[in-house]
Amino acid sequence: MPITPEYDPQNLFFRCVEDCSEAIMFTDTQDRLIYVNPAWQSIYGYTREEAIGQSPRILHSGHHPKSFYEEMWDAIRNPEIAHWKGEVINRAKDGTIVPVLLTITPFKSPSGETHGYMGIALDVSSRKELEAKVAQQDRLASIGLLASGLAHEVGTPLGVIRGRAEFLLMQASEQLLRKNLEVIVSQIDRISKLIQSLLRISRGTTTPRLEEVQLAAVIDDVMALVAQNLRADNVAAIVEIPEGLRAFGDFNRLQQVFLNLLMNSVYAIRKAIRDGRKEPHRLAIEASRRGRKIAIEVRDTGCGISPEDLNKIFKPFFTTKDVGEGTGLGLAIVAQLLHEMKGEISVESTQNQGTAFTILLDPIDPAPSDPTQVP
Repeated sequence: MPITPEYDPQNLFFRCVEDCSEAIMFTDTQDRLIYVNPAWQSIYGYTREEAIGQSPRILHSGHHPKSFYEEMWDAIRNPEIAHWKGEVINRAKDGTIVPVLLTITPFKSPSGETHGYMGIALDVSSRKELEAKVAQQDRLASIGLLASGLAHEVGTPLGVIRGRAEFLLMQASEQLLRKNLEVIVSQIDRISKLIQSLLRISRGTTTPRLEEVQLAAVIDDVMALVAQNLRADNVAAIVEIPEGLRAFGDFNRLQQVFLNLLMNSVYAIRKAIRDGRKEPHRLAIEASRRGRKIAIEVRDTGCGISPEDLNKIFKPFFTTKDVGEGTGLGLAIVAQLLHEMKGEISVESTQNQGTAFTILLDPIDPAPSDPTQVP
């Protein structure tokens, strides 16, 4: 049976490579790209014209030391091994981090001479995101167990101390002694509140439980956990939550959302201080009715976010923090948690001035109707 053009081996293999869903690239022996398939272009964001002639080093993300690549190429060039397979964290053209499972093998002439190298990359971003979420849930579960034990082990002696202090307070007549005992009682109450905040924030549910949530209670618990960070950096905290303002949401998930945002603000302010902006800094949380929604704004005077990064900060694994200081998952998880609660989040930022995140939630009661508006 004669071989038709579509089944010609050369044409068949080319079509297989072109149509493969995995990213495939070929380089010559001088470390220059000579071919990339459409999947490679889609994953990394470079056109074929932009890539050809470049070194694959354009994909380096800075996550791997020089020794990592040296060991990789030692294995590939070793005749007894002649390949390398492992996980690599690359960076796309737009700065997005792309973790891949990469295989590199040499391709040779019929005489056995190496003409170049072929790399096949499987994008494992979704798997990594899932693994990170599972790991995070495991950490939260561990914190929950720790908090439960802590609440019991610390709460019991605190209760005894408070009881004795109150007894002495009832017996004390000297003003200075009474004042000192009142300080002891207030500090015990402060520790107890911190423990209860940790206990509540570590408890989680597998599905969101949408119910009436007092926003002030959510913010109070989270502020109790970050207050020490703010005091350490002399950051003024401004909290303006109207009394009785309620929204539909999941209490624990909202705590996780605001804890993440506040810790990001603390990081941004500290970076601004390190960069020389030592003027008085502040962190503000304000809530109000906005049309038919409840709007909660978290504003800081930190380092800000560059315009080119603003549209990427909610993507998994994207981070502007230094290596080892952030996973790039925090804001992605915040966006997902709010989506599960039918909420929204947006961001505005100016470099070297600060950042404002705005969260929109459904109110418990509908917004007052405006007779001037057309339904």
